[in-house]
Amino acid sequence: MPRHAAALAALLVALPAAAQVQNVEAPLPAGLALPVLGAAGAEEATALSANPAGVGFVGAPSLHYFHQQADDRRGGRGDGLYAAGLLGPFGPALSVEWVRPADDAGPRYRLTTLGLALGDGHAVSLGVAWRWWSSPDPALEALHAWDLGLTVRPARWLSLGASAQGLDARLAGARLPVRFDLGAATRLLGDRLTLSADLLADDADGLPFRATHAAAGLALELGGGLGLLGQLRLALPDAPQGQRDAAGLVTLTWNAARMGVTAGASSGEAGLASLVGLRSSTERYRGVALATQVPRLDLARQLEPRRILFFEVGDRDPYGALLRRLEQARRDPEVAAVVLEVDALPLGAARVEELRAAVTALRATKPVLAYLTGGGTREYWLASAATALAVPPGSALVVNGLARTQLYLRDGLARLGVLVEVARAGSYKSAPEPLTRSGPSDESSAMTAALLDDVAGRLRADLASSRRMAPERVAALLDQGLFTGAEAKAAGLVDELLWPDELAAWTRRQVGRQAHLAPGWEPTPTRAAQQWGARPAIAVVRLEGAITAGRSRAAPLGAGGLAGADTVADAIRAAAEDRRVRAIVLRVESPGGDARAADLIWRAVVQARARKPVVVSMGDLAASGGYLAAVGATAIVAEPSTLTGSIGVFLVKPDLSGALAKLSLARDVQQRGAVADVASLVKPWTPPERAAVERLVDATYRGFLEKVAEGRGLPLAEVEPLAGGRVWTGAQALERRLVDRLGGLADAVALARQQAGLPADGEVELLWRGGRERFDLGSPLASAAALLAEASPPSPLLRAAAAVPELQAAALLLELGPVLALPEEWLGAAAP
Repeated sequence: MPRHAAALAALLVALPAAAQVQNVEAPLPAGLALPVLGAAGAEEATALSANPAGVGFVGAPSLHYFHQQADDRRGGRGDGLYAAGLLGPFGPALSVEWVRPADDAGPRYRLTTLGLALGDGHAVSLGVAWRWWSSPDPALEALHAWDLGLTVRPARWLSLGASAQGLDARLAGARLPVRFDLGAATRLLGDRLTLSADLLADDADGLPFRATHAAAGLALELGGGLGLLGQLRLALPDAPQGQRDAAGLVTLTWNAARMGVTAGASSGEAGLASLVGLRSSTERYRGVALATQVPRLDLARQLEPRRILFFEVGDRDPYGALLRRLEQARRDPEVAAVVLEVDALPLGAARVEELRAAVTALRATKPVLAYLTGGGTREYWLASAATALAVPPGSALVVNGLARTQLYLRDGLARLGVLVEVARAGSYKSAPEPLTRSGPSDESSAMTAALLDDVAGRLRADLASSRRMAPERVAALLDQGLFTGAEAKAAGLVDELLWPDELAAWTRRQVGRQAHLAPGWEPTPTRAAQQWGARPAIAVVRLEGAITAGRSRAAPLGAGGLAGADTVADAIRAAAEDRRVRAIVLRVESPGGDARAADLIWRAVVQARARKPVVVSMGDLAASGGYLAAVGATAIVAEPSTLTGSIGVFLVKPDLSGALAKLSLARDVQQRGAVADVASLVKPWTPPERAAVERLVDATYRGFLEKVAEGRGLPLAEVEPLAGGRVWTGAQALERRLVDRLGGLADAVALARQQAGLPADGEVELLWRGGRERFDLGSPLASAAALLAEASPPSPLLRAAAAVPELQAAALLLELGPVLALPEEWLGAAAP
């Protein structure tokens, strides 16, 4: 063996677990001594040098640079680059270290390490790394080795790690010992203090496991972005010669959100060495943040599904994604303010209130600037929650109150020879009235008036509070209704008249400093490794659209989606069986639908409630079958303007016999059974058929009442006056104990967290379930046709048809089949 190779072998009693204090003793051919808390605490791009499993906790691309300078006794210096990221469950990493010893201490070399970790990013990671050395020295040039590592974090406060480094390492033909590191770490004080302990060993001298050193470490966040890290290594009796003195490493780091600066020193038998480093990451560290970004969110565009060719990309729940984005902007310390562009939005009053609450919470932490370019009263209602509100100079502002329009079709249908027959339970179950009456019933008129009064009262109160006006002044302005931009500003309805190119300057004036307007803003993810352990989850199951049997799918004429009972119930059952899911939030945005399908969802909710909390969050509509599904839950949260209740049942069947007669068409039917032809659309019901249908409707209604009484803990006699098909706003329903509290999705999630016993300061992952299944469409030809239909913009004729609520309702009736629980508003224009 050449003399220089023998010297290297003597220094390499074991390949050191680089990046810990033991590296201070072995500058050849190890890498730099870096601030990493042992095998259990390694969790940054530098983790490759201590435990390759540690890079599995780097949630987004990260780059570190360090420079080490030894003192005069040993001389030499080193530089290192360390990069890691995340690709699904995989964590690739690469480090390159250039070590330049003093002239008489050995040859220079480059140590390259390529690693890959596999894990969940939070609780467990398995890593492997391949090292190779490049040097003018032939022995070092041929040196290579494998490293293996495992990290398990079973709890927020505990991490366990183990690594084996230097597998298959041979220097000048001589096998080098494998280095073992068994570590444990704990994280305390709100994750601001980390303590670590490691047992270091090797397999030298023919022993399978020879303990050589013990190491301890501490990392403490001091505040203001400052962090202190210290490590100490002590020799055990079996430590090899030349490694028996204590070694230590101390660093001080200043962290900004996405960059950091480190300075420190190490000490050992080799003398003193200084260390400086830089970090750049796309994860947000808990440190000083420079608030310079101003997201510019076009709300109408945010609520549109994004498509590439035939496929939707991104979140399939755009409204939920918008709520999350507003919350992310509220929490992001790099966001100085938010600009909201508001145009016509496909939202009802309840979701406007929910978004308004999100804007109000955001405004409490930073300015929110609304730029209103279109829409009407609801859009202005939302925009008025902002810190300041502007409109284009030439625009017209429409703030003219609330209205509900209903078209009655009975007489027109009669001219075509069409008669609609209805069996219903509940005098307020007025959904069929447009098909069976020439005008509204007294019950329908009273109910609509009560709904409008309730929502309009909150509208006036919110505008008075936001715009600092007397309620009487607000009422007068709503009566005026239409304003030019100049009139709106003079009336105090808006603050500024601005062209789009003036938004940036307006933003800077409002923020009071230089800020960057960011139309394509994406929130910066928080550092995944800040909190250890698997995140408990809350499953958010979406029940959106008219309820029907089978799988969820698109509705005809663009009337939203159809909530398939199989899809929703399966999602609820899967969440109930998932051990990681601690609670379920059922988000209901549904006007009702098929009673049998709603029953299946109700049953899944009741079964899930027996295993874990189930909290319902109501959107614009949670009526009839949508309310039935909700009453099986642990608790119900509704917006004040949510339309809910509608505890009633009807069955509707058109009779086309008059139309057939006009066309001189005849029919002959032979049947065995008095009601065998009850579903025929070309004849009226016979007395036995009507009696049978009414018995079915009454029985379904009775079952509905009993489920409400059981779920709400109310006597049946107390439920009956609240039923009859009457629709209530969320505020009215709260007074009648049909819901438990007022609020939005965030409030429902907070309640679910509380009922599941989860700590308020812990991170919880939301798992979104139950969306429309676009590819469960039968044959490949049908799938292709559906994809083409969704990818292509609707024709003007289809858009016109979809704008007529009655045509939407007719198309849905054909799609749903026998409908037993549609709400009052379904056949008419949307209620307030």
